[in-house]
Amino acid sequence: MNSDRLSTSTSLQSSGSTFILGATSAEELAEKYQKLFLEFSRIKAQHSVLKKAVIKEQSEKNTLQDECKTKEQKLRSSIQQLDLLTFHNQRLTKRIESLQDSGNSRMSPWLLGSAKKELEKSKANLEITSKELSLKIEENEKLHKELFEVNSLYTQHVNVLQTKISDFENKTEELQMELTRSHQASEEALSKMRQEKRDVEVELDQTRAELRITKALMEKNEQKLREGDDALRFELIALRQTLSINLGLADETQSEQFNVSNVRALSENFDSESNEIIASFKKLQSNTREYLNAFKDDPDSSYELSVKVKNASLAWQQNLHIFAVKLAFAQSRITELTSDKELLIKTNENSSNKVAALEKEISALKEELENLTSDGIASEMGQLQNDCSQNLDNEQVHSKPFSAKSSTKLDDGIGNSKLYLNELDESKSKPTSQNDSFQKESNVKGDGTPELVFGEGESEEESDVFVYLPIKEELTVGQDDESNGLCKNCGKSIQDDDNETSNGTARFLALGRNDMSRKTEDDAKQREELIKNNYQFQIKQLNEKVQMADSKAVRFYEGLKIMKAKLIDAENEKSRVDEDISKLQKELDNIKEKLAEEKNAHKTSVDTMTDWIEKLSVKNELLGQYAIPGSSRND
Repeated sequence: MNSDRLSTSTSLQSSGSTFILGATSAEELAEKYQKLFLEFSRIKAQHSVLKKAVIKEQSEKNTLQDECKTKEQKLRSSIQQLDLLTFHNQRLTKRIESLQDSGNSRMSPWLLGSAKKELEKSKANLEITSKELSLKIEENEKLHKELFEVNSLYTQHVNVLQTKISDFENKTEELQMELTRSHQASEEALSKMRQEKRDVEVELDQTRAELRITKALMEKNEQKLREGDDALRFELIALRQTLSINLGLADETQSEQFNVSNVRALSENFDSESNEIIASFKKLQSNTREYLNAFKDDPDSSYELSVKVKNASLAWQQNLHIFAVKLAFAQSRITELTSDKELLIKTNENSSNKVAALEKEISALKEELENLTSDGIASEMGQLQNDCSQNLDNEQVHSKPFSAKSSTKLDDGIGNSKLYLNELDESKSKPTSQNDSFQKESNVKGDGTPELVFGEGESEEESDVFVYLPIKEELTVGQDDESNGLCKNCGKSIQDDDNETSNGTARFLALGRNDMSRKTEDDAKQREELIKNNYQFQIKQLNEKVQMADSKAVRFYEGLKIMKAKLIDAENEKSRVDEDISKLQKELDNIKEKLAEEKNAHKTSVDTMTDWIEKLSVKNELLGQYAIPGSSRND
């Protein structure tokens, strides 16, 4: 019974530890949920910032494309103007050449010296201006080539920038897709975490309700076990008393000492086993606490502690299994003892029936003896007195010849009376000798268990074998003294009528209590087995839940690592894109500056060309004016 209480206490402690484990796992899941929610909010803020930056870059790209288009239009217009200027320049050069030819052909030798001098000067000026025009034309060609090169470079830069912009647009689209995927994955993970949290809370509520029910059942079972213990103790005391009265055990002090020693030995064995189980359970509890604390501090280093917790739980389960096997062995031993007890009760009943029959015979013999002593002896004494009186009369009548005969008759009558009295004494001593023979026929079995055989001296076929319970080997020491004590006590029980009534009542109470004890023991065994199986199943379920929670925590931690790595890669790519955009912006600024400088140079060159063309036109007009009067003179 003590072992059952220890098993129930250990099962309650195990259920309490599993409840603590479930509560700590729920707290860890809540902390992980908060961390994931914070990371999700941070990712969302980064997503909004990146979206704004992408929109800004797209607007800048559109403005740059518009500026490129306007500059292309300006370049085309400037190229057209240059083409027109070159065309006009060629036409003017041809006109000047034609004018020079016409002037040379029209010059006459009879012009005045001053006119010749002026013509020579104008020729020299024309040569100078033609040389200047050729130089200007060469410069214009160089400028045209430079413009073409600048335009080609500008187009190349624009194409490169457009390719880069398209690449950046593709990257931004990919990043947006990844952000949407990560957002969806994080939302799915959060929904899963919430669902798992709800499931864990429901399971915790169920386990709490089951724990309450099991606690109530355990309290009821403990009360029933206590009541059963008390009933068994009273029944054992009653059985010991009945056995000591019926079978004449040695002293009650010896039996009590023997039972106390047995109980102490059994309790020491169960205490040692229960202490081992409690030590293994405490080790498991300490390992689980270390595992939970380590998992809170550093989730990576919790694998070794989880292995320790698993080993401790296996050791505790092995100890529980060993203890359950020992409990089963103890229960089988109890059943054997109860069966032996039933046999003992049956043999006691048989012996009590035989003792009652013997007591009836003894009472009948006592009555016969009393009748014989009261009636027979009185009649014989009367006859003897009559004979004596007759003999005395005969002596008086017949005198001396008959004196010898009367004396012999008296002697014979006294001898007969003495013999009859001796026979009566022998008949009185017969029942006591028969009882002694019943008790002296006790022998011992070969396996060390004492065996008492009761039998009537006349019929050996009706003899029954009575086997006493094989409790320990301490009973073998001094068996002869105990058998002598049994014989003496049996003789006393046969002689005392008061002891007979007490024996009958004790037997009746023992039989009733034995039946009740059988029923209570069977019910208690069935309940203990059910409770044990229930707690073992709950322990297995809770261990599986702990393992599932650990695996889920590891999976969530790995997912967080992957998400962190992706976020770091996205940030790095964003920084690279920002650097590329800054570089492209710098290149665009440089190109704008170059284009502005080239534009200014083109403007200056065009202004110089227009000035030079105006000067040439003025000179041509002057030459035409000079040429017109000369021609009129020639005519």
